[in-house]
Amino acid sequence: MPLWLVMTRPRDAASMETERKRRVLLVDDSPAFRGLMQWYLGTLPEIEIVAEATDGEQAIAEVERLQPDVVLMDVRMPKMDGLEATRRIRASRECPRILLLTNHATAIPAGLAAEAGADELLDKAELADLLPAAIAKGPMRMRGAAKS
Repeated sequence: MPLWLVMTRPRDAASMETERKRRVLLVDDSPAFRGLMQWYLGTLPEIEIVAEATDGEQAIAEVERLQPDVVLMDVRMPKMDGLEATRRIRASRECPRILLLTNHATAIPAGLAAEAGADELLDKAELADLLPAAIAKGPMRMRGAAKS
């Protein structure tokens, strides 16, 4: 088959889905942690950080505006913590994958995170080992789809 034909042939939706990066919203009140996560996630070619937020209120607004695939959100933040922000994001019918992050995973019961609507509760000390797989789980959001 000629190369020009291969290059112009339409791709199926499944192959296009695997090529698209996972869009991530990073939410943490620590500039140092956000900077470290920007660097680390920048080394993963399948991930694109679409925005940062410093508290739960900003996270809710950014989820509505950007419709990310994944929200990486600290549990403890000023103004609104990650648990309450997760509850409100879920109540608004937004459906990104929400990964709550904490410095002390044992200090916050996983059941409490699950009740808020989080998909996972991850200890920040273990992120390098767990984060790529945690982000990759679950379906990617369709861009431009109308809410039902």
